[in-house]
Parts: sequence; C-alpha cells; structure tokens
Amino acid sequence: MPRLGKSFPILFPVNPMTNQIIETPSKPSSQNRAFEKRLRRHVVGREREYFAITMPGFEELCTRELTAIGLDEKRLRTETGGVAFAGRFVDCQRVNLMLRTATRILMRLDSFVATNPRQLSKNADRIAWELFFKQPPSIKVSSHHSRLYHTQAVSRIFEENIARRLLEEGGHRPVSRPQTLYVRITDDRFVLSMDSSGEPLYKRGFKSGPARAPIRETLAAIILDLAGYDPTRPLVDPMCGSGSFSLEAALMAKHMAPGLKREFAFMDWPAFTEKPWAFMTREAESQITGLDGPRIFASDIDSKTVEGVAQSVGHGGLTDAVAVSRQDFFNIRGNQFSDGPGLLTLNPPYGVRIGSARQAQDLFMAIRRHLQAHFKGWTVALIAPSQALLSQMDFAEKRIPLVHGGLTLSLVIGTIRS
Repeated sequence: MPRLGKSFPILFPVNPMTNQIIETPSKPSSQNRAFEKRLRRHVVGREREYFAITMPGFEELCTRELTAIGLDEKRLRTETGGVAFAGRFVDCQRVNLMLRTATRILMRLDSFVATNPRQLSKNADRIAWELFFKQPPSIKVSSHHSRLYHTQAVSRIFEENIARRLLEEGGHRPVSRPQTLYVRITDDRFVLSMDSSGEPLYKRGFKSGPARAPIRETLAAIILDLAGYDPTRPLVDPMCGSGSFSLEAALMAKHMAPGLKREFAFMDWPAFTEKPWAFMTREAESQITGLDGPRIFASDIDSKTVEGVAQSVGHGGLTDAVAVSRQDFFNIRGNQFSDGPGLLTLNPPYGVRIGSARQAQDLFMAIRRHLQAHFKGWTVALIAPSQALLSQMDFAEKRIPLVHGGLTLSLVIGTIRS
C-alpha cells in the first residue's frame, strides 16, 4: 500500500512577511462573462444534494421544517444526524435563513472511490474548484476503514490541487468569511461537502455576552416544539441563563426567520450575488409580526445574566415579545400571568454549578414543590441531569434523552395537575 507521509509543495503565492495568500489579477471581462455562464449552469441553476445537520434523534423535526418552507417532502431523505435534500443554490440560501433545528447546511460536491494518492489526485483534479471557492479553503478530513488513512496527507493533496486550479483559472480573490471543505472517507469512498453556513446555525447573531452552560438555540427550538409551545399563551423562563428559550420563542411568536441577524459562508461563494439574497431577506422581514405586549417572561436571580438577556432582546428587536426581570424562581407564581396557564421552561443548574449530589437533589425537590404549589395547569419542560433527579418529577408525561455539552441529560415534559 502506498505511503502518504511525504510532503507536497505549496502552489499558491504567499507573502513571507504576513503568511497571507497574495492576490492575483482577476479575469478579463470576456472571461468573466464565460465564468458567470458556467456558474449559472453548474451551481446556481443546477440541482445538487444538500445535507442539513441536526441533533441525532430529532431528524424528523428538521424534515417537517424543510417541508414547511417549501421543499418537496418526497425528495427529502432522513439519515442519522441530518436530512439530505435536493435543491438549487437559492434553496440552500433559504434553508440557512429559515431553519431553526439544523446546525449546519452542507452542499455535496462530489463522491468517488480512491485507494491510493494517484487515484485521489486524479479524481480531485477533475473538479472545477474555481466554481466553488475564491481562495483555498480549510480542509477537514475524517477517515474510517480506508487505505488512505493519513488525514494530513489527504488534506495536503486537496490543498495542492485546489490552489493550482485557482491560479490557473484566474487567481485568488479575497473572502471575509471562512470557507471549509469537508472530506469524509468511508471504506475508500470519498464524499466531498462544502460548508454553506460558516458559524453554526445556532448562533443567531444577537446574543450579548457569555452565559454558564447555555442551551443552544437549536436545542431550545427542538424543546419548544416538543413541548407544544403556543405563542398565544405565556411562556415563563425563570432560570433563563443566556435566554435561549425566551429568544427562540420570541422569534417563533413574531414569525421572524432565525438567520436574519447573521451572515453565512455562502456569501463568499463565487455564485453568490446580492440581489436575490436581498429579495429573500425582504420577503422574510415582511412576515415579521408586531405584538401588542410581551407574552414571554425571562428572569434570573443573577443581575449580570439579566442585563445580558435584556441587551440580546433589544438587539434582536424583540422587546414587544419578551419582558426581562431579575427575580428568584421561588418568588414567581403562575397566577401573576393573566393569560396563564402556559408553558414554563426550566434548565436548572447541575454538576459543578450546584455542588454535591445532595444539593442537587434538594434543589430539584424544591422545584417540584414550588411547581405543584404555584403552577397548577401549566405545561413544564424541564432539563434534568440524572435519572435519580428525574424520578422526582412525578408530573412527567414525556421523558426524552438529550446530549448537551458532552453530558447525557433528560428532557421532562408534563402538565402540573391539581
């Protein structure tokens, strides 16, 4: 079997003082026109396969979202960890803008079999890289049960090939958003995917400052869906932390696309143009609904946390949906919300944030007592870190496993009965 340990020369010019790629001249106008025609034929107008990555176990929620925004349900394929779908570049943009439960959207570039470096280089050489990248991207390689197991050497072959092709086809052009090529090798089959999202999609673009053990917005959206969140009823988020539940519920209540406040990697693709994207975002903005007053009530005992959530609400234009206050959960009563009962979301502290197992047990017992005394008729979505704590929540109607921050947790959903 050929060894992959040798080095390959770098074929794109680099400034030795800054270690940055030296830009090369762009194509003459006649070449530009021909290039734009190729983009329309092979990228903009051509259907490709895309893959929406989501949390394992919640692929069906993502499938429902894709169908709701107009993709053909018959052309969706659910796989472990995501949903594959066929579409054009405009669909890729719309999916990034609209999906709440997906983490990232990949565009499939190619698939082939290679068992040695020569085969790999030959297959890579037939890809028109200039249609997809303006500059050589970062390359992430994973290899399983394949003869080409040396991921750094595989990455080097792609780096060399892409850099040479871009130089031959008119040079490198500046980008402001990181570009990534994912190379997955399984049983000698290569699958090449291009990241269209950039920052993970749970980064909606309007949170202010860090929080301890924050719930990602994608997970918050999943939990709200599972709990049957109704925007016409109050939502109480009394241990709000970074505000993920409240902010995500506000986007739903206002019919606001989750991607309106951020940028995406596809904005630096050669095929991207501003006019179609501007039209799409204007259409999304026209769907936003103003509310008469807040139906979402975020609070926390920590004043800095509350300040950060209030800033996020203001930055996101969500002040008509969310009221933020500093309060202790154990001082809050369900009857103070005139439109109640509604939904209460809880992500209590656990692990090192709460201390010993005994302290955690005491906290969860106190939560249960408070819910039973003051939130009768309310639906509760509560995250518990262990089965022992979970067993105390006798209102549980659904118990759903979650993975968050490397921890295995459980989501408890149920209604507090009298």
